[in-house]
Amino acid sequence: MRYDYSTRLREDVYSTVRAVFRTVGIIELTAVAERIRLRNLAENVALEDIEHLVMQAAQLLGAAIEFDTFGDGLASPAPGLVENGDESATAHRDLHRPGSMQ
Repeated sequence: MRYDYSTRLREDVYSTVRAVFRTVGIIELTAVAERIRLRNLAENVALEDIEHLVMQAAQLLGAAIEFDTFGDGLASPAPGLVENGDESATAHRDLHRPGSMQ
């Protein structure tokens, strides 16, 4: 994880998170971070690092944060559970966990 982010990037993160919080109320972590990353391609910062900055900014504002773990826009019913008719079964998914996220 980098610690030497530019002032411009940090200001973009905070202003974007603040604007999304005021209009939507929920910060979609990956979507907001990707939008910021695309606007700041010249900085060459990894998506995971921008996600970390977005999470910090959202926490400072007290905003709700949505984690889209599976990348398909659909939330799982519960961690590791998949609905199977009347019963719930455990599903083992190989989730990619970036090294910079702890």
